Amino acid sequence: MFYLGLENQIHLFIVIVFSSYIYLSSLSIKYDMPLAKHFGAAFFAPLVLCFLSFLSINNEHSRSYLFFAEFLLITSIILVIAAKKNSDPINILMFILYSLPIVMIILSLNFVSLYRSFVFDIIISLYICTAIIFIVTNILIKQYSSFALYWGIMLVCASLLLPRLTSSDTASIISLFAKAAGYITFSVFFYRSTVYKLEESHSLKTAQLEKINQSVQREVERRVEQIEQERQRLAEMEKTDELSGAYTKRAMKDMIANMIERNPNGEFSVLMFDIDNFKVINNVHGRIIGDKCLRNLVNLAGSTLRSGDKVGRHIADKFLILLPGADPVKAYLAAERFRKTVEKTTSPHYTISLGIASFPHDASNAKELINASEKALQLSKKKGRNTITHYSETNS
Repeated sequence: MFYLGLENQIHLFIVIVFSSYIYLSSLSIKYDMPLAKHFGAAFFAPLVLCFLSFLSINNEHSRSYLFFAEFLLITSIILVIAAKKNSDPINILMFILYSLPIVMIILSLNFVSLYRSFVFDIIISLYICTAIIFIVTNILIKQYSSFALYWGIMLVCASLLLPRLTSSDTASIISLFAKAAGYITFSVFFYRSTVYKLEESHSLKTAQLEKINQSVQREVERRVEQIEQERQRLAEMEKTDELSGAYTKRAMKDMIANMIERNPNGEFSVLMFDIDNFKVINNVHGRIIGDKCLRNLVNLAGSTLRSGDKVGRHIADKFLILLPGADPVKAYLAAERFRKTVEKTTSPHYTISLGIASFPHDASNAKELINASEKALQLSKKKGRNTITHYSETNS
């Protein structure tokens, strides 16, 4: 290196630094990026030849090694571009690129007389024309992925050709800047073909994964909602008597207990009723008609009472009605309205008896309240049926 002039030392430094960066980085590239990997392998020959130039004790030898290092680099890159869609020529080319510097070291070859030949001026000029054609073509077709690569070829070729055409200081300075710019554009191309592409791919896959996660999350939420709706439907079915469609005994007891717990100072009433002489209806008309009477009775309760009132089947033909906010008087009026509606039924005709118990006047919990309404119902039966009794009457 110390046998070279300052200008060539700077040239050598530029080639070694950028060739080392690109070649060593290419060793870590996977085979799914063949162009970038082969492009990086093209820098092996200039890297070795530049070290030969650095170690050479002869100025002419050093300059010849430096020239052929870059000439082989440009030639290799053009061949890589030409054969990038066919792996067989690329593999052969890579073998030559790796073996040529080693052969030169073993045989101690030098090309002092050869590198001065004007033939290389013509070849380098053709390389520049080729790069210009590539650049113009890419502009016309608006394809800029390899734009930096072609500019790098043109700049490095210009840095080789200028000192061969003239030995002026201006040409040397321009050559130095062209070389630096060429290797910088090579590095930009290599970065965009590897790290940038990986980052872009990572960002794309991350976005796709985010979309998949959102889609999965939406699907999970939808399934959870369906499961919750199904659970609520099943829970509602468990609360509903299969025959009559009214709430079950347990459901009614829970509703009464919840009402007391939510509003201990509130006021509401419970009606218990059953069909008078229901056994006679079953015996005379059969169980099917008896079941029809029970369903009809629940429907009449639903159409006669308020929308917020709850009807439940207590046991057999006994039913409960929960009247939120109803004091004993309102409960009695509602019971009387319901009794008269049922009394008008036909086919078969039947009547009902009712018992009323009110919270908190007659009981302090759900069980006591239900028992109180049942006692009132029993008194209605003793009175002769088709009548209404309030729990307070059982104590008189």
